[in-house]
Amino acid sequence: MIKETLLAGVLAVTLSGCSSMLPKTVDYSAKPVERPLLILPESEIVNMKEVDYIVVTEENIEVVWRELEAAGKPIVLFALTHEGYEALALNNAEVIRYLSEQKAILIAYKEYYEKADKAIVDANGNKDKDKDAEASTTSKIKSFLNSD
Repeated sequence: MIKETLLAGVLAVTLSGCSSMLPKTVDYSAKPVERPLLILPESEIVNMKEVDYIVVTEENIEVVWRELEAAGKPIVLFALTHEGYEALALNNAEVIRYLSEQKAILIAYKEYYEKADKAIVDANGNKDKDKDAEASTTSKIKSFLNSD
């Protein structure tokens, strides 16, 4: 009998202990989800200056020198070896490659934000904001990408 009473007491304490550990309530909001706008700085159009190259060799150095003197230009020559000119051209190609990669990244962001905008509009059930969401988020990206 003592065992049964002890067992009943332990069982009562165990069950009452579990009842004090009720799960916490979870509060949620059914408000529409809004993503902050991505604001990009305006990009300036690149204005490249014209560069005149004069190839100077042993055969034409005197002619080039006289032409520069006749034009009243200071006689200063910046020279590159064949290897130096090749390195300059490869560096320019590397800059072009890098800019192409950056453009691809921007296109990926543009597509991501367009899909995210559409998903948010669909989740919120607000079809009127569909045009506003795309325009507000991606208009600057689109204008940048179209300014080739």
